[in-house]
Order: sequence, then C-alpha cells, then structure tokens
Amino acid sequence: MHVEEESIYALLPAQQEVPTRPARHTSTFSGRVDPKNFAFGQSKAQLHATFGLPNGCNGQHPTQFLRMHERSPVLPDPAPPSNPKTKTRAPVPKRDEVPVCGLQSNKNFITSNAVEVILAKPKKVPQEDFIWTSRPGYGTVPIYLRRNKATVAQEKEQFETFMRMRHEPEAGARVSQLNPSERAELLAHLKRKWARLNDGYQRQPLSTDNDQKKHRKEELERAMSEVEKDIKTLERGEVVMVVDE
Repeated sequence: MHVEEESIYALLPAQQEVPTRPARHTSTFSGRVDPKNFAFGQSKAQLHATFGLPNGCNGQHPTQFLRMHERSPVLPDPAPPSNPKTKTRAPVPKRDEVPVCGLQSNKNFITSNAVEVILAKPKKVPQEDFIWTSRPGYGTVPIYLRRNKATVAQEKEQFETFMRMRHEPEAGARVSQLNPSERAELLAHLKRKWARLNDGYQRQPLSTDNDQKKHRKEELERAMSEVEKDIKTLERGEVVMVVDE
C-alpha cells in the first residue's frame, strides 16, 4: 500500500479530468445482407455450403440408393507368387503313365541291413524311478558310523581315565619333588611347544567354512589352553611335586 508523504503540493486541490466519450463505432459493411452472399473466407461460395440444400432438394432420387458391394474395395488381379514352393516329393504318376518294369539291383540287403543296425543309435530304455526306501540296508546305521562312534567312546574313556589319575592320584602312589633343572627344562619345552602350536594357529585361515577347518582350530585352541595351564602350574612356585607311576 502506497502512503503519500506530507507535502505542500497536497494542500492545493487537484484538477479533475472529465473523460470524454469516444464516437460510436459504425461498421463499413451493411447490416442487411442476404445469407447466400456470405463467402465464409472462400473466393467463391459453393452450392449449399452455408445453410444446406434449398427447399425441395433434400430428398434423394429413388434410383440413387446404396447397392450391394458398392463401397467394397476393389482388389487387383492376383499375381504369381514371388517365392514359389519347391516340390520335395515326386509327383503322383498319372493313370495313363506306364510303370517301369524289369529293374534289378545288385545291392546286398542283408549286409546293408546289418550295417544300418550296427551304426544305428540305440534307443532309450525306459527306466523306473528308483525308490530309496526299498534299497537293502535302508534304515540301518552304517558300519563306518558305528566304528567311528566306538573310536570316539574309547578315546573319551581314555581321556577321562587320564584326567582322573592326574587330579586324584592313588593312595599308594609315590610322590617325588621335581628337580629345579628338570623343572626349567620342562618349562622351556612347554614354551617351545606352545610357540609351535601358536604358529600353527596363526597360520589357520580366517574363515572356517567346513567342518575340517573348524575341528582343526578347536583342537589347536584346546591344546594351547592345556599347555598354558601346565606353564602356569610350573611357574606358580619353586617346589613341584610329581606322582611316580
């Protein structure tokens, strides 16, 4: 919104202009024109191009009616084919043709038939779908699984016996003190063993995508933990007691 500033010129009354009305427009063309004289942008008015046919001319002549196939397209005469088909078989003999008689052949049909049979591709023999539940030995535990299970059970029993003898020595067993030199030698041997196991562990791949790699990694970890436990036991004190077998 425009706000006028205070001015001395605003004290004078503004002169009002009275608008003048322009003169009325008068067309140069006459307002009374016969409709047939309208050209509608054409140089020459066509017959009934404005308001239709004159009165009495709207009906068609009785003879001017639509006849059958009058507006159907007229096709040209068929031309010979551009790509004629080649006949692969001999034509059928006509009834007035006499067949050729007396032809003879020196072909040995027995030998030719034998050669064709030998060189022919054997036909596929239909085979029934194999039913796995009907095979012999289905549902029984395989021999190698029973053998492996027995081996694992035996190793587990031996390990349990060893651990029991290690933690619970027999009452009549003799106990002797380990010599400091033997203790140092045993400690150095355990450290070398731990270094060898650690080197093998570091050489293992990062991904354990199969059971063999996973089992190998777990075995190395278990062996390293046992060696570390033995090293801590020997480094705990100067006196080490062992059970003589």
